[in-house]
Amino acid sequence: MKRVLLLSVGPLLLISHDAFAAMSGHIQAQLVISSACQISAGPGALQTPGGGVLDFGRQAPSWTSPLHSGIENSTGDGSLHVRCNPQVRAFTVSINGGTNGDGATRRLSNGRELIPYELSADPSGRARYAIGQTRNFSVSSAAQIPIPIYGAVVAHPKALPAGIYRDTLMVTLDW
Repeated sequence: MKRVLLLSVGPLLLISHDAFAAMSGHIQAQLVISSACQISAGPGALQTPGGGVLDFGRQAPSWTSPLHSGIENSTGDGSLHVRCNPQVRAFTVSINGGTNGDGATRRLSNGRELIPYELSADPSGRARYAIGQTRNFSVSSAAQIPIPIYGAVVAHPKALPAGIYRDTLMVTLDW
C-alpha cells in the first residue's frame, strides 16, 4: 500500500521549476492637453470654472438713474478671468442675449415682467457689449487675462412688482 501511495505523490514532487511561469506586460499612461483656454470668476476660482454674478442690489419699485454693477468675484475688479496654455496666442469673447433677451435687448425677468439692461467693457458703459459681438484679446503669458464685464439697468420710473429679476448669459471663448 505504501508503494501505491508513493507512486501517486511522486509526480507531484517532481514538478519542474519551469511549470511556475511568470508573464509580464506593459501599461501605457498618457495625458493629452489640448490648446485651450479656461474661464473663471477670478484668480482663486479656477476650481469652479464658469463666471460671476452681476448683482444690481435691492431697489425700491422704481428708480430714476441707471443701476450699475460689475462681475462679483474674488478679485472685486468687475472681470471674468481667462487663462490659456502657451499654444493659444489670442482669443475672442462674445456674450449672448441671455435667456430673456429678444435678440436686440438683454432683459431681467421675474417670470412676468421684463427689465432691460446693458453690458459694457468699462464701468462708464461707453464700450458696450452688443449681443453676440466679439471682442479680441491677446495672450502674452500664462497669467490670467481679465475680461471686464459691467452691467447697467436703465432707469425705470414706473413702479414694478416686487420679486427677484434674473437672467442667465452665455459667455463664449473662441481661439
